[in-house]
Amino acid sequence: MKKIIACVLSAAIVLLMLNALHVDSAKLEKDSVQVDDPSVTYDQQALFEELFDPQSVVDISINISKEQIADIQQDFTYYRKIGGKSTTYRIADSVTFTVNGRKYVIEDVGVRMKGAKSRCNFYNDILGIYNLLNLRLSFCETFDDMSDYKLDTRVWNSDKARKQRQKRTFATMKSMELKWNASADNTYIRNIYVNEVFRANGIPVQRCHLSSLSLGGCNMGVYRIFEPVDKDFIQRYFPEEDWGGDLYKATSTDDQALTYMLDNTYGVTRKQKAELYNFNLKTNQSTSRNESLLRLLKVINQPGATKADYESVVDMDQLALFTAINFAMGNIDDMRINYNNHYIYFRKSDGKAVFIPYDCELVMGNLYSWSLRERGITELSPYYDGSVYEDLEQLNPLMQRTVLQGSWFEPLYTDHLREIAASKWMDFTSFRSYYDPIATHYSEKVLPSYSFMSTMHMNTAFSLEGGEQYNGNMSVAEFLKLMKDNLISHIPQNTEE
Repeated sequence: MKKIIACVLSAAIVLLMLNALHVDSAKLEKDSVQVDDPSVTYDQQALFEELFDPQSVVDISINISKEQIADIQQDFTYYRKIGGKSTTYRIADSVTFTVNGRKYVIEDVGVRMKGAKSRCNFYNDILGIYNLLNLRLSFCETFDDMSDYKLDTRVWNSDKARKQRQKRTFATMKSMELKWNASADNTYIRNIYVNEVFRANGIPVQRCHLSSLSLGGCNMGVYRIFEPVDKDFIQRYFPEEDWGGDLYKATSTDDQALTYMLDNTYGVTRKQKAELYNFNLKTNQSTSRNESLLRLLKVINQPGATKADYESVVDMDQLALFTAINFAMGNIDDMRINYNNHYIYFRKSDGKAVFIPYDCELVMGNLYSWSLRERGITELSPYYDGSVYEDLEQLNPLMQRTVLQGSWFEPLYTDHLREIAASKWMDFTSFRSYYDPIATHYSEKVLPSYSFMSTMHMNTAFSLEGGEQYNGNMSVAEFLKLMKDNLISHIPQNTEE
């Protein structure tokens, strides 16, 4: 009888253990999504929203071999010699996104270095990864160009499979930008906050958030993650009647400042051939003849141009708002102050240009490595007529007609400045509402595996303070107070009130 009872108890224990294993397996299945499994479905739009929710906790782990990392380094070394930038994606076996505890695993992801002046040597066989670098992930690479991949070249079983890969998205995106804190922003969220200001005011702008990052097993600390500005971006934020227009990334080059004058260059940038333009066409690359851009440059640079002429090629109210937010947020690396960092899009419905912010890092008193006076632009009038360290003439005709007192569109600009100065965005409590939860989630994750060369002289700790010990930046509280006082002292009173 005792043997029978013992057997029954043993069987019960085994059943309980098996049931526990089943529960763990079910939990694992629930908490992990194999993105490439055709039997698995997930809501990509919902994941997009969750990924960029300021309350979310995100971790990205890039599973990539040392050989592929070495190839990224070799790509940089080779193209730097010819003055170009590699656009070749190297192969990560998989990338795991952990969003609020749930894992999403996507295989065969392209990884490459991105950036302009931020590109650098970062790897050798002895030290491994010794510098932080900006990255771009591609979820739709086919890896089948023999000249790029040689023995790693992929052979697709069918044209259908290859086309499916070209259409593959993750959280509705075909790619993603990953940027380390090169601007030494101790809050880590100035870019995030300023983008929220643009978005709240109706300006299309990238969604962005923070994530801890591992590259090939190396802890890289905390990065900012961004949706790309591309065709899908246009379709996400513009009405359907405006889809299909020309999109350009606009920036100064080593040879030419982005002044919107007739000598600015344009085209499809061939980075690998060292062909860099002020206006780099991102859509309609095989069909566009750049008519909308050329018309814009011609109109705004002709001596007899009228206010109506400007209004025929540019949404001037949108530009005035765009410019007002940039100034109020202390952006010292935008199209006005440094002739830099934005996208320009020509709406399909009316052909008019609108402007999209980009790389809003040197904002809100973040002056690391670039001091425009001690207090940024909080000491400058919002109507000042200079550019680039305020002592040079403003050459951009669009800015001349928008920000100079008495100019055609200065009243629009002034109205937007007045609205921003009175808004919640100029209050430190608003900034804290974004900062506090993010700092709670990420402040313990900012330190990488070891001290990289790029952070050797940088204070990487989360902080709201300012001063020399915080990379020479102003505190956000000080910036907001000084800028709000600056705006109030310079903006004319609204006589209609």
